Amino acid sequence: MDIHAAEISSILKDQIANFGDDAEVAEVGRVLSVGDGIARIYGLDNVQAGELVEFTGGIVGMALNLETDNVGAVIFGDDRTIKGR
Repeated sequence: MDIHAAEISSILKDQIANFGDDAEVAEVGRVLSVGDGIARIYGLDNVQAGELVEFTGGIVGMALNLETDNVGAVIFGDDRTIKGR
């Protein structure tokens, strides 16, 4: 089987040209603890106060307490399904 550089180059150019532009950026954190409707989350370095965060299972919360090593978020819903480490 003969493979020519021009063929490979053509295939790669087609794949790059047709690559999707709709990339989604998401920041993922790790829940440190949950209690009384508040989750402490590590790793959300770019979150802003008042920004909504989504937990596994579709539960939503709001980032309120921004500290240097974690974020405190109030949970809107049942916090029993959110697990800390």
